[in-house]
Amino acid sequence: MFVLREVHDRDIDELEILASHLDTLNLPADRERLGALINRSRKSFGGQLPHQDREYLFGMTEGDRLVGTCMIIAQHGTFERPAVYFNIIPEQKYSRTLKKYFVHQVLQLSFNFDGSTEIGGLILEPELQGHPMKLGKLLSFVRFLFIGMNRDSFRDSITAELLPELNADGTSDLWECLGANFTELSYREADRLSRENVEFIRSLFPQTPIYTALLPKHVREKVGVVGAPTKPVEKMLRSIGFEWDRSIDPFDGGPTFVCRTDECRMVSRTHRSRYTGILTGEGEGRALVASDKERDEIRFWATLCRYERTPTGYRVDERAAEALGVEEEEGIGILPLTGRDIEDFYRVNSDEGQWEKL
Repeated sequence: MFVLREVHDRDIDELEILASHLDTLNLPADRERLGALINRSRKSFGGQLPHQDREYLFGMTEGDRLVGTCMIIAQHGTFERPAVYFNIIPEQKYSRTLKKYFVHQVLQLSFNFDGSTEIGGLILEPELQGHPMKLGKLLSFVRFLFIGMNRDSFRDSITAELLPELNADGTSDLWECLGANFTELSYREADRLSRENVEFIRSLFPQTPIYTALLPKHVREKVGVVGAPTKPVEKMLRSIGFEWDRSIDPFDGGPTFVCRTDECRMVSRTHRSRYTGILTGEGEGRALVASDKERDEIRFWATLCRYERTPTGYRVDERAAEALGVEEEEGIGILPLTGRDIEDFYRVNSDEGQWEKL
């Protein structure tokens, strides 16, 4: 059974292994920084930080093993660390003499001190990618469940920065053509430094518009384009209300997708209710169900299960109730899912060790 929960200090070894698969800005393959991230996450779940400083780190477990992770940054863009990006602005040019017309892409460096909530840091063990339970989707959806359960703690819009097509060695052609020339830093060095401090970008990057026509063709073709491995994420985000806002990451050119929080279909479907007992039949659907009752030093638990509505709440299957540690009439959060959300839902046949479609 796969359970989603808050990441704990004891998960550091497995989290480090997961981070090594991608080594992103939000989830770096650096044990010291991962430890600091877990500490901030623990304080965030515990309500010990101001809302704008909170970062929530979630883990997916199979038994006792951490097999996936994802995160929420409550506010990406503050006075201490503004969000930085290039706005892509179309600029029209026409020559009567030559009878030629162009629409140029212009990159304008911009900063946001009053930023959106950001989702990111999603990593799943490679051997579980393509799993019939759509585990990547579950990892993504648990963040919307949590936001919906704690709506007042988050901003009025949600952003997701998607990766473009990077080179085989993990470098960015856009950075090599632009940022490296203004900072003399590698892509990885700049990416990591910007996690804590963007002053060097403000001081060293050009403030004037940059025409992409001046970039090599192979670089222009990647600006604002989602990389092939991230296409499924783009498809999922579009299906729940996200759209590209015509801005890109200044380091790699990856597009930023945005959705109004209350218009995100996953957030708007989420609500708090009560657990009213064990489901004995097939139920009426499937849902991500969560509890924020503290147990074993963990303050958030969630899992995918079948459910049935009752006059005062919801019944869920016995395994889910045990995983969440809830008793009758205790509070739960629930995000009902449709067949489109999770294309298939499977259960394991314990006698044969095989997956059966429900």
